[in-house]
Amino acid sequence: MSCCEGFTSCNGFFLMALSILAICLNLLPLVINYAMDSNLFVNAISCYEWWLPGVIGGGILVLPAVAMSLAAKKGGSCNSRTGMLMSAVLCLPSIIGAIYCVLISLYALGKGPLICEKGSGASLSSCDFTISNISSLANLNLNLDWYLNNGSCDGVSLPPDSETNSSLLNLAENLDIDLDAANLKNYHLVTFVGLSVIGLLEIIVSALQIVAGAFGCLCGTSKRRRGQPM
Repeated sequence: MSCCEGFTSCNGFFLMALSILAICLNLLPLVINYAMDSNLFVNAISCYEWWLPGVIGGGILVLPAVAMSLAAKKGGSCNSRTGMLMSAVLCLPSIIGAIYCVLISLYALGKGPLICEKGSGASLSSCDFTISNISSLANLNLNLDWYLNNGSCDGVSLPPDSETNSSLLNLAENLDIDLDAANLKNYHLVTFVGLSVIGLLEIIVSALQIVAGAFGCLCGTSKRRRGQPM
């Protein structure tokens, strides 16, 4: 096995792990939402997990490159100059998908969860599912005020972290707020920070595989040398 084939195999396993993580992270808020009220479309954590940045961008669009990268190391027809070239070409959709995953995740981090963006009781019907909003990403403020300001969502200021849990419970009861809503920000942050990091890693690995696939196509693979005396 040549160095390009070995590198391609490692990239394939790495991309496969990243794509599985991206899909799981994208599904996390959907599972939590269903567990909270047994309904996927009421009191959603945010609008942006429904854009499926991890399932489509970081997952499905990466899988063809994963399959070809893993197949290129085997002894079949994929272990050839053409196979190495295809492993590089199929990384282009992976990069596009990963960029989509990163852009949606950054936009979601700038906007915050649905309770911060639209107020309590908001559902998916209040979401604006248009890609045109993503064009304003350059003007989006990513200072995470919705998370750092002790939770000033929906006009409700949560107590400082130094206060006891009992005071938080009293505040929730007095204002008739579901305490679970305080955790929505954490779910939102973990989901989209994770998807942003995964998307960036997929871009880097896919770019490296394009280079490795190009070298493998130009220099050839070990398949044609099998059977030759050492």
